[in-house]
Amino acid sequence: MRKTYGVALIGCGHMGEAHLSQIYYKENVRLEYVCDLDEPKALSFQKRYRANHFCTDSRDCISSAQVDIVIIATYPSTHLELVQQCILHQKHVICEKPIAPNPEEGRRFVQLVREHPECKVLVGHILRHNATYQKVAGMIRSGAIGRPIVFRMVQNHHTMDWGKYLAILKETSPLLDCGVHYVDVTQWFTGARVHRVTASGSRTEESVPEDSFNYGFMTLELDDGSVGYYEAGWSNTFSSDNLKEFVGPEGSIRIIYRKDRQTHQEEGDLIEYYKYPEKEYEMINLQSDRKPTGAQFDHLIRMIEEGCEANPTIEEVFESFMVCCDAQKQVLDKLKQQEK
Repeated sequence: MRKTYGVALIGCGHMGEAHLSQIYYKENVRLEYVCDLDEPKALSFQKRYRANHFCTDSRDCISSAQVDIVIIATYPSTHLELVQQCILHQKHVICEKPIAPNPEEGRRFVQLVREHPECKVLVGHILRHNATYQKVAGMIRSGAIGRPIVFRMVQNHHTMDWGKYLAILKETSPLLDCGVHYVDVTQWFTGARVHRVTASGSRTEESVPEDSFNYGFMTLELDDGSVGYYEAGWSNTFSSDNLKEFVGPEGSIRIIYRKDRQTHQEEGDLIEYYKYPEKEYEMINLQSDRKPTGAQFDHLIRMIEEGCEANPTIEEVFESFMVCCDAQKQVLDKLKQQEK
């Protein structure tokens, strides 16, 4: 008989819903708790996903004997404390990224995970479990476009709910919040490591906190000669952009999400593959969830039952986190200097 796992979700927001929407129907899941400081939100999630209990105090669900796995979908400033509590009560964890709001807490987070291998912890680098990115990673690592690689990556949001983004900006910048995904992509696709990062940014909204910024870009240099840039901004006036293009001496690959396709959205994501010197295009259609939280959950179960390692590993998570912390610090230092 297949083992079932009691699951608790902490954080009934956008990512919390992304997790529950894919796992609540799984035969090996019992949704025991949903938890949020906002009681009406927690109650709404309980009714929607038929959780056995709801609560507003995370200690209630983490300490429950009925809970085996805790999904942490809260702001970064809470991650360290929540993971500490989960390890104290011997729970397995899926924790959203970034792991912390600053390097000090990030180091402590990673140290905890390393010191307690009996508690399996998987950080939510969701692109590692995305079928489109897995396909492109395989193509690049097998030499489809040659080396070195130029990474061109943009993720700008035209915000329709500025209050939501402002709440995140009080904890972290777009370069850290979203950038950890794409620094990880550069290292995953190449097998190389980022050895230099430079960054700049700006505050384009008056309400952005002084210790944050809502627009930034960073350039990356990898030890195999690959280079790249990542641009991220949240604003009432930016256009929404989503560029993911990877260029090499023997071709290029561009990812176009299903939602961004002008036609044939029913075919899924589009991978546009240009071959050189043949000068030929190959269009690859791929059914893929943008946020495959169900596949991510399945990987945690394999970590628990089979002993496989995390994907990405905690060392890989920490590498991309520290690169983005460095980029964020560079931007803040430059902005402070400009303000003098």
